[in-house]
Amino acid sequence: MKQAIKKFEKAKDFLICIDSDGCVLDTMDVKHMRCLGPCLVHQWNLEEYKDEIIRLWRKVNLLSNFRGINRFRGLARVLVDIHENYTCIEGLSEYVYWVQTASELSDESLREAFERTGSICIKKAIEWSGLVNQSMAMISDRKKPPFEGAREALELAKKYADIAIVTSANGVEIRKEWENQSLIQYTDLLASQETGRKAECLKELVEKGYEKKKVLMIGDSPIDLEAAREAGALFYPILAYQERESWEIFPEVLKQFLEGNYERKMQDRCIEEFQGNLSI
Repeated sequence: MKQAIKKFEKAKDFLICIDSDGCVLDTMDVKHMRCLGPCLVHQWNLEEYKDEIIRLWRKVNLLSNFRGINRFRGLARVLVDIHENYTCIEGLSEYVYWVQTASELSDESLREAFERTGSICIKKAIEWSGLVNQSMAMISDRKKPPFEGAREALELAKKYADIAIVTSANGVEIRKEWENQSLIQYTDLLASQETGRKAECLKELVEKGYEKKKVLMIGDSPIDLEAAREAGALFYPILAYQERESWEIFPEVLKQFLEGNYERKMQDRCIEEFQGNLSI
């Protein structure tokens, strides 16, 4: 995963980078409400506060400007709230420090942090992430379909641009999901949490020789917008709970993007609608 971008070679003048969960695949609700949140409750023995914790997880990770955040950052935010408002989380400071300082937020990096610190919170986070991966693997592909119009959009975009999946999720999990949905054929690269931060991945990709105005990031979260801005790329949002409508508009967005008009004609309006949709 770490070497994926280094090996990637530019083949077309245009590059389109696309997030996965909540953008192409309808997976945000099922993963967060059936896997990530419940596994947190189980791992930290929080059954007494189960309903409150699940609502808190949903608020932070689905309905705020932190939507789409790396799972370990999302966990840190929720654990801090739990520590302050519900019950003590032993060893929390070591885990938060890792989240704030680690160059890579992945299972492997977390295991290395535990070897250095022996922190009980980091140990629990490792076990939580493993449990999440196991529970996600048990979800039927029927529960993780692509949004209506996404497949057709990918097929169309692939004719004109190099296509990269850029996600903060587990790379093995994402590749499996895209392969099971027969979507991986429309992509040239997968950059995941093991590869690096989205902004860093986008910057490295731009440096492959693309003009910044010919690079488009498609995503459903403020994290995606921030990454695009850091890399100097353009941004097209997939609106939460309006995904079908967003993909219906994409062919016109692609046309304007290829003609060099998207930034001038559409981008600001799309971003304004995106921010209003998430109330940020």
